[in-house]
Amino acid sequence: IRFFREAESAGRLTHPNIVTVYDAGEDKNLAYIAMEYLKGDPLTTFTDPQRLLAPNKALELCARTADALDYAHNQGVIHRDIKPANILYNLRDDTLKISDFGVARMTDNNRTKTGIVLGTPMYMSPEQLSAESLGGHSDLFSLGVTLYELLTGEVPFKAANIAVLMTKITSDDPQPVSNRRSGVPPSADAVILKAMAKRPEQRFANGAEMAKALRQCARYAS
Repeated sequence: IRFFREAESAGRLTHPNIVTVYDAGEDKNLAYIAMEYLKGDPLTTFTDPQRLLAPNKALELCARTADALDYAHNQGVIHRDIKPANILYNLRDDTLKISDFGVARMTDNNRTKTGIVLGTPMYMSPEQLSAESLGGHSDLFSLGVTLYELLTGEVPFKAANIAVLMTKITSDDPQPVSNRRSGVPPSADAVILKAMAKRPEQRFANGAEMAKALRQCARYAS
């Protein structure tokens, strides 16, 4: 049942930067989901230190992602697993789409809480690691981690085990990016710091606000 509920929530999303879900059903006891076929590569391709995108391009792609998240959140859908692997980019025609809203759940279904199994710990917000109920601000935190990785080639917090990683995510601030890579303006550090604030209410009010800040940064990036 949860599969169909998730597919239904994803199917309500119609946005140029979100993979379209056409249908979900069951056939011979096998559940299926039919979605738009895309050409392109996950953004993990561009987290390789040898293949990093120009800072202004990385900022612009994350702004598009923030706009799409703003739309989804206004529809009552949280992604819960924003990371480079779930954002597809076609370099040839400059199109970007968020995929895998399959682990998304309706925010109005407040009976459910999500644990560590949904999502990837390195990109999780403090509240997601604590298995608290999530709002859209959790996706914005994960987008901040994604931007950090696109700009530097590594995630802001790494550890040998999940316990140490959780401590870092919930208590440490990310190291500034602007002094690690030329072409990244100091304003990008401020955006990342705000997106990755420990408390949800300290982050951007919504995806649209974050997108606006990212585009302002991109104007000063190279």
